[in-house]
Order: sequence, then structure tokens, then C-alpha cells
Amino acid sequence: MNQSINRNKSVHYFSILGITLILFLAFMLLFTSLLLLCGVPIMGISLWLSVGLGLICLWGMARSFFPARTGAMFFSILLGLAVVLGISWYVSAHTYDMSWDGQTYHQEAIILLTDGWNPAHELLEAPSDTELAKLQGRELLSVFHLWINHYSKGPWLLDSLLYKVTNQIEVSKIFNFILMFASFFLSVAALLTAFPQSKRRAVLVSLLLACNPVVFTQLITFYIDGQLSSLILCLCALGYLLFQRFHPWLLVGLCAAIMLLGNVKFTALVYAVLLSGGLLLLFYLYDRRRNWRKLAVTLAACFFLSVVIVGYNPYVINTLTKAHPFYPLAGEQAVDIMTSNSPRDFLDKNQFEKLLISTFAMTANVANDGESQWKLPFSVSPYEVAAFTAPDVRLGGFGPVFGGAVLISFIVFLGVCLCKRETVRPFFVILGIFMISILINPESWWARYVPQLWSIPLLIAVMGLESGKKWLQNGSRLLICTLLANMLMVGLGHLAGQSYSHLLLKKQLHAMKQSNQPVLVDFRHFNSNRIRLQEAGIPFIEMKIDDQNAKGLSSSRTLYLIR
Repeated sequence: MNQSINRNKSVHYFSILGITLILFLAFMLLFTSLLLLCGVPIMGISLWLSVGLGLICLWGMARSFFPARTGAMFFSILLGLAVVLGISWYVSAHTYDMSWDGQTYHQEAIILLTDGWNPAHELLEAPSDTELAKLQGRELLSVFHLWINHYSKGPWLLDSLLYKVTNQIEVSKIFNFILMFASFFLSVAALLTAFPQSKRRAVLVSLLLACNPVVFTQLITFYIDGQLSSLILCLCALGYLLFQRFHPWLLVGLCAAIMLLGNVKFTALVYAVLLSGGLLLLFYLYDRRRNWRKLAVTLAACFFLSVVIVGYNPYVINTLTKAHPFYPLAGEQAVDIMTSNSPRDFLDKNQFEKLLISTFAMTANVANDGESQWKLPFSVSPYEVAAFTAPDVRLGGFGPVFGGAVLISFIVFLGVCLCKRETVRPFFVILGIFMISILINPESWWARYVPQLWSIPLLIAVMGLESGKKWLQNGSRLLICTLLANMLMVGLGHLAGQSYSHLLLKKQLHAMKQSNQPVLVDFRHFNSNRIRLQEAGIPFIEMKIDDQNAKGLSSSRTLYLIR
């Protein structure tokens, strides 16, 4: 009896932690979107309203789940949130986004929104001939007004709101950490609900789920695929918790996760629809309480709010002006962004061949300047580990030994099918939905486009551990150990590479600051680096630089001269 009570306390505690974090972000996004629709630019009031409503919801959840100890649990959870936010804030504020996309159109969009641009009522004009003349070579591909005008803006709105309040752009990376923590807490709650006797396993598996290689390598960048991964995990965990107990606060958390997910990027909206439809199917097939009708109505209202109100730009505007909600990646005027980003040998292959090759290929970040290379499963080279300095590794993007983990998971899956087919039928439905969400993406070979693929071997490992068959349990343990070793290699490669880049950048900034005269800078298309120099207190003069003595700013194409 005591164990059951303690288990429920843990489940409720982690559930409230995760839901509160999600609600905080959802309120920020909702208030900011409503103000933009009303013609009001980004304002700090949205943040403070979100904090207030978040605390009210936290009290409501504490009162609902812990009626006998509401006050104590409220402050206990508040302390947990303070620790999470403190860690997230500190790391975000003391690191730089060294990614190319992050330093270009992502930060540029954040700066524009912070400075008053309202995408609900105005679109950016295309660059002039004079501006285009500043670009050189491949930089002509980097005319970003198209992406900023028409891509999903959920993460940018959150980032710009925090930037508006703090006046520190790097702090806005905090949302990557918040969503990673939320996905971890909710995964622990879901696994403890499913398997209450396996607390250590719940924590370990949740840690691996939350620290997806895509999430980890994008934590200190403004890339958004890590947020996509975390929100998919939050949605799935909340869906399972709701299936076990149809509670209003769990439903509210689910809707908040859907709203955030649907506005991360175009494919995220497709994933949100598919996963929500799968959850509705599970309720229809297996829920004896017949709550599927309530769920259907709630989901319909949630998607209307997410797409028509919060997602007015891009979804409504793109449909009205370009005849497709996913412009410029779909429709009659679609722009091809994949040919230049794909290995040469992928151009004549279908999506299934590309996914298979990428999974078992040597880890490398090659585009159309190289080709994939097969390798033996479980083999690792130093070059593969070093590749994870980047946040968007193309081939073998889930790690050097992920292909080997896939082979182990396939064997465990076959064993479970033969031994325990009836008892794990809901797992088959979940795995089926996950596989559909992966295979409908024509570019599923690139890990950052389908981060949910990482979860499939872990779900299979849990199935094997619950099979009751010793050989399947041992195989599942081997699978988990393989994924853990894989994640450690990814983390080592990323931390080592980022540490070097950060040390070099800090050295360069220090040298600039010591100069007695303004530094000459050619930002090229890394315009957001001007904020980096301003926040460092470095006076500069922007001009075109052709001098061979010019130096390149770490991890960018920005050139500078110290006089």
C-alpha cells in the first residue's frame, strides 16, 4: 500500500513539473501571438502574464493531485522548477550559438521580432541588388527573407520575448533546456505509471529518451529540431498518462504540447496531427471509459487554436498568399533545399534506400560534396565522434553505433512478437504510429528531421525487459548499454568540439576588446554577429573586407581586422 502511494506521489510530482514547464512556454506563445494579431509587437508583459498564469496552474495541479499537502507540494515543485530554470539559464547565458543556421536566419528572425517586426501584418521585402552584391559564391543561396517570412515562428516568438526582457540574445537558448527537462520528467512519470516497480529503469530510459543525440547537439544553438524531439516525447508521455487516467490537467498539458509542437516547423504540425490521431485511435480501441469523444472535441479545438490563431503566420498567410500552408517547401512555387544538402549518391535513391544507408553508414556531415560510406556495425572511428561537433550531422546522425543498436532491436522485436504478442499489442500500435511518422517524411535519412526514430529501439528494449524471457531481457539490456555508449560518444565529440570553438571565439573577442580603435568587420550574411560584438562591448565599423590579413570569426564567415 505504501509503495503504491509513493509511486503515485512520484508520478504526480514529475507530471506536474513537466506540465508546468510546458504551460509556461505555451502561455508565452499564446499571449505573444494574440498581441501580434492585434497589431502589438513583442512586449515583456506576455512573459509576466505567463509566469503568473503558470503559478496559478501549478497551485491548481498541486491542489488536485495532493489535496492533503497542497502547500508543501506547491513549494517543493516550485523549488524543483527553480533548479531546472537556474541550470538552464546559467548554461544558456554562458555559451554561444556556434551553428551556421543559428547565427544566420534564426537569430536574424529573433532580432527582427524583438525590434518590432510583426509577421502577422507585414512581410519582409526581398533583398535589393545592392544587398545581394555583398554576397559571394555559395552565399547567394543564403537569402533568408524567404525563410523568415514563411517558416513556422513558435520558437522565434519565445526567443524574441525573452531577448526583449533580458537584452541578452544567447539566454534565449534556455527553451531547448526547458523542453528537454520537461520531456525527461514526463517520460519518468509515464514509465513509472506503466512499470511502478522499475524506478531505476524508468530514470535511465527517460534520460536516454530525453537526451536524444539531436536534442543534445542542439542544446546551445537556435536550431529547432531538438525542440521538435522533446515535444514529440512530451506529447507521447502525456498521451499515455491521459490514457491511464483521463484527468483535466493532463488534457490541458497535452493540448499545450500540441500547440507548441505544431508551431516548431512544418513537419512538426504533420507529426502532431499523426500522433494525436494515433492517440485517438488508442482511446477508441482500448479505452473502456469511452472518453474518445471528449478527446476528439478537445483535439479539434486545440488544432484550430494552434493553426489559425497561434500559427496565423505561417499557415494562414501562406495559404492565402502562396496557396499552400507549407510554402516555400511545398506547393507550386516550392524551393528545393535538399539537393544541395544531400550526399551525391542519394540523388537517385528513394526515401527507404536513403534511410537504410544513412542508418548503417559511417557518421559524416557530407552534403553534395561527398558520398556515403558503408561500415561494419559497432565499428567506430575518431572522425565519426568528431563529426558531432556540428548540430546537424547528416549521415549516421544518431551516433556511431546506432546502426548496431538497430540490429539488436530488430532481433529483440522478433523475439517479443513470437513470445508475447498479445500482452504488448498496444506497444505495436505505438511503434506502428512512430514508424508511419518517420516514413512519411521523404527525407527521413537526416536524423534531425525524424528525431523520434531514436525512441524506437528504447521502446523495444522496454518490451523485451517485460517479456519474461531471459534471453530477451539480456538482449534488451545489451541494447540499452549500446545506446548509452553511443550517447556518451556523441556527447564527448560534441563537448570537445564546442569547447574548442568557444575558447577560440572568446580569445578573438578578447583581442578585439583590447584594440584602441574600432574593429573593421565584414559580417557577410552572419549579420546577427553584430549583437555578439555589441554585447561584448566591442566598437566596430561594418565594411566590405578583401584584405588577405583579415581573420575569420570562429565558426562563421564573418571577417574582421584589428587595426
